[in-house]
Amino acid sequence: MDNVESEMLLGIKILEAQENERKRIARDIHDGPAQYIANAVMRVDFCKRIIEKNIDEGLKELFELKEILKRALKEVRDIIFDLRPMSLDDLGLNQTIHELVKSITQDHDLIINLKLKPVKDEIEPIIQVAVFRIVQEILNNVKKHSKAKNVEIKLDYGLKYLMLVVNDDGIGFDVEKTLDEVKKRGESFGLLGIMERVKQLQGDIHIESKRGIGTTFKIKLPVNRKVLKDEGEN
Repeated sequence: MDNVESEMLLGIKILEAQENERKRIARDIHDGPAQYIANAVMRVDFCKRIIEKNIDEGLKELFELKEILKRALKEVRDIIFDLRPMSLDDLGLNQTIHELVKSITQDHDLIINLKLKPVKDEIEPIIQVAVFRIVQEILNNVKKHSKAKNVEIKLDYGLKYLMLVVNDDGIGFDVEKTLDEVKKRGESFGLLGIMERVKQLQGDIHIESKRGIGTTFKIKLPVNRKVLKDEGEN
C-alpha cells in the first residue's frame, strides 16, 4: 500500500470516527435528557390533576418532577462539557483539566496526579482546546482499557512548544500492533483522534507501552499558530 492510499484510508477512518461521534451524541441526548424531558411534560398534567384533589400529594409530585428536570439538566451539561467545556473560556486550561479529573475520580477507582505549569495567555486558545481534548481522550482510553490505578499528567511549555506527558500504571498494550490496526481498520477511534489532532498541529507524538507495566504518551505541540506558520515556511 503506497502512502497516498494509506493517507486516503486514514482520512476515511477519521470521517467515520467523526460520524460515529455524532451518532453517539445523538444517542446520548435521545436516551438521556430527551427521555427525562418527555417524562416531565407528561407529569405536568398529572401534577395538575393531583393538586386539584390533594395538595400534599400534588406537592410531592412537583418535587419528583423537579428531580427529573435536575437530572435532565445535569446530563445536558455533561454533553455540553464533552462538546466544548465552557470553563476553558472562563477558568482556563489547568482548571478545566482539574474539573475533568474531579469528574472522573468521582466515578472511577483512579488516582490522577497533576503537574501543570500555570497557563494564562502563553498558549493560544485553540491549542489549549487541543491539549484538553487530547487529555480527555487519553483518560477515556485509560478508563476503558488500561485497568490502571494511577495516572500522572504533566504539562510544561516554553516560548515555542509545549510538552504534554501522560503516564499510567495499567496493563499496557502492543503499540506497533495497535497503531497498525488503527490505520487499517480504525479500531480505536480515540487513539486515531489523538494522532490526527497532533498531526494537524504539526506536533510530535511518541507512545511507550509494555504489557504489565503501563503506558506513556509524550506529545509536543506548538504554543501558537505563529510557530506553526514559521515551522511550515521552514
